[in-house]
Amino acid sequence: MSKPSVLIVGAGAVGMAVGYHLSLAGADITFLVRPGRKAAFAAPQQLYSYDDAALKTFAGYTVVDGVDELVEPRFQFVVVTLDGHTSRSAEGTALLRALGDAIRGADATVIMCGIGKGLREHYLDVMRTADDQLLAGMLSMLSHQASAELPVHAPTDPALVAKASVCYRHPANKVGFRVGASNKAAAKQFAVLYDLNGVSRCSAVNPFLVNSASAFFPMFSACEIAGWPDDFATVVADKELWRLACRAQAEIMSLPQNGLLGKVMAAVLGPRLTASVNLKLEREVRPLDYQAFSRFQHGGKVRVQDVESMRIDLADGQRQGRRMAALQELLARLEAHEIASHGVV
Repeated sequence: MSKPSVLIVGAGAVGMAVGYHLSLAGADITFLVRPGRKAAFAAPQQLYSYDDAALKTFAGYTVVDGVDELVEPRFQFVVVTLDGHTSRSAEGTALLRALGDAIRGADATVIMCGIGKGLREHYLDVMRTADDQLLAGMLSMLSHQASAELPVHAPTDPALVAKASVCYRHPANKVGFRVGASNKAAAKQFAVLYDLNGVSRCSAVNPFLVNSASAFFPMFSACEIAGWPDDFATVVADKELWRLACRAQAEIMSLPQNGLLGKVMAAVLGPRLTASVNLKLEREVRPLDYQAFSRFQHGGKVRVQDVESMRIDLADGQRQGRRMAALQELLARLEAHEIASHGVV
């Protein structure tokens, strides 16, 4: 694996964070961005690390703004950072189809970072890649555009943030990325490569532990209904709302397609433990403001993906004869809150 080549589709917060750490591991990085956006992502880029309150320079990568620029691509890994909704859009579908045509026969492993029921099948159908060449992936560090203008907490220097394009923060365990081991050999190969960066780790896990991220979307819906308060404890303090969100979470986890592991997680992750995990994370990721980050990300950037995923889970559960009462009520309250706040559905 000397000087492996990695294509990253999208150079936003996820793409830049993954690309930077893979570059530290010695990989050749190529970004595929939207037409006309090549100059905006030209090297070098500055990334701000909340981990050590320092700027990191990311240089030496290539940027292309069209699949046709991928001349004789021989990528070992293709990391697609499109969210679930964008992946299914007309533009996203066309991009995935063209990308699949470009890399077919190159024996590349595709890692999709979008979330949603049926998304894997969508990728396989559109890209026409082999089942064992497609892995699920998820950024485990918290990464956002510097332009998000999140609250600044010491020792963060706003002057340094202003010089960066992306800011990131690792959790305490230093796991920066998770990859689903549906193909154990390919997942291990990616994890071994990623780990060479020396500052961030990749965990190869049961695919459910990547895909189950959608089960936590009710938690962010509760935050939105509560008005995105400054601290997570305020959301938890609304016991009726919090218990409703956790019941909806359990309904999603316990769907038959999530298997025994889903049932176990649904039984274990009740209101108290779910609150404890998130309150602990909120403390650990300081000086990054966890609640403000979640509001920017799940209340804005990927909100459509989150709501779309919950609605699919609701319909799927009801087709299987499950009431899904908590999820149905939570979505109804979220819709009512959105109408009251913005006058739109």
